[in-house]
Amino acid sequence: MKMNFLEEIGGVKTARREAESILLATALLRNNKLLVKDEERMLKLAMKNKVLLRAAGLITLPSEAFDEATKDAREAFDLYDQMSEFFTKRGVSFVAIKSFDSLPDIGHDIDLLVPSHVELLLAEKLLVNEYRVRTQGLTHCDRLLGKFSCFLPGYKHDFELYPTISQLGETHLNPNQVLHHRRKATLQGHVVWMTSDSDRVLIRVIHAMFRHNFLKLSDILDFLKLIETASTQEVFEKIDNARIGDAFIFYLASIERFLRACRVENETFQEVKKLAQERFGKDRLRLLRRDKLVLPYRIPTMAIIMLFLVKAAREAASARWRSAISCAVAPPLIILDFISAALRAGGRGGVW
Repeated sequence: MKMNFLEEIGGVKTARREAESILLATALLRNNKLLVKDEERMLKLAMKNKVLLRAAGLITLPSEAFDEATKDAREAFDLYDQMSEFFTKRGVSFVAIKSFDSLPDIGHDIDLLVPSHVELLLAEKLLVNEYRVRTQGLTHCDRLLGKFSCFLPGYKHDFELYPTISQLGETHLNPNQVLHHRRKATLQGHVVWMTSDSDRVLIRVIHAMFRHNFLKLSDILDFLKLIETASTQEVFEKIDNARIGDAFIFYLASIERFLRACRVENETFQEVKKLAQERFGKDRLRLLRRDKLVLPYRIPTMAIIMLFLVKAAREAASARWRSAISCAVAPPLIILDFISAALRAGGRGGVW
């Protein structure tokens, strides 16, 4: 197993990568300019953390990279506009999730939540038959979830549809309620269906702790911005209903490590963390978080396993058996995915 593979997946966190990560995070968190020695490495790091456009003016990087990212962002909005009009005319209800939370930066895909099973099937059929989309292969867990992924002709961005926010089908929220509380927002001149601020916080936590198992610098920046407007009480109620209080505390503690390393003080964050600890308890998994601060920050595998098992127990105690079983099978799937990725010489595992 090669060292570069382990570094790429965050399994090995080197001192050099930690130093580069802290430099980039400090520049973005404190709005400080940064002189870069190795432009190629810093460009790659900024792109992996979805902060390239936000780094413009702070970091000296090739102008072509910023131009390309700006072009990609325009394409993403164009893709959303087209699909929004297409689905609305055909009676498919949806809301954008995460895709536009990091503006001006936009990731490699456009994600929509379509809670209705009937409407989701209709949307998939329409995309295949009318747009002749190129469907993408899914991991085992994505197939369990019911996710649909494709590329539309002429677009670089993936277009993905989700029936809920989950990894294995475990219950974190009611997707119909997320849709019910959606709102229209005008972003860079485009009208977009967005989730409520409290739902955006919850979805961000679920993705980092239960789906992607990574914290990007964009996650930290976006979270600090979201808590300025989101109702703390609503966020806590949704975290409580999802039975992921421990995951939320771990999430906050991980962000706090970066804030301390970058010598950033954020009163709103500290207040949210204090209130969260009063409601959900202290960080019970702090011993699992002594690794280097490399971005994107890979959540320690043992912590992920423990959080799934804790949630499984809480779901079982509430007689949510299907969700409990889904959480209970997560640990072996995580291990299988790692082994599969290693055997593929650094490719995706295809399981998780």
